[in-house]
Amino acid sequence: MSDGEIVETSLWVCYAETDAIGIVYHTNYIIWFEVGRGEYLREKAADYAEFEAKGFYLPVIGVDAKSLAPARYNDVVVVRTSMEQLRSRSITLYYEVVMKDTGQVLVTGHTRHLCTDQEGRVRRFSQEVMDTFTGSEEASA
Repeated sequence: MSDGEIVETSLWVCYAETDAIGIVYHTNYIIWFEVGRGEYLREKAADYAEFEAKGFYLPVIGVDAKSLAPARYNDVVVVRTSMEQLRSRSITLYYEVVMKDTGQVLVTGHTRHLCTDQEGRVRRFSQEVMDTFTGSEEASA
């Protein structure tokens, strides 16, 4: 977690997110990563719609998740999101999904995003966006 800042998002496990044996179906973790990413962007930069209004899009180009323990219906989990790597044209975010009451790690994972314009052409992050993500003094001036 290179930026040192972790954004936490709490979620209740819905019945519809579980499978026939009562545990969270694995694809829901990717959705929870997206929820965490949205909150991370809100805290670090701006609402994703504002980010797009500035001409920056972040399509997912890679995702991985490792399940360590199950979550079940009605559990409260916390998605912890942080920046792992920021490059001129991409960002990689790291996630941990933990049980809120015990802190037990349930899932870890990453998403990698390429910076593009609205037409899907790869572009560099502006210095302003880079400064916002890194918390540089210039971003707050």
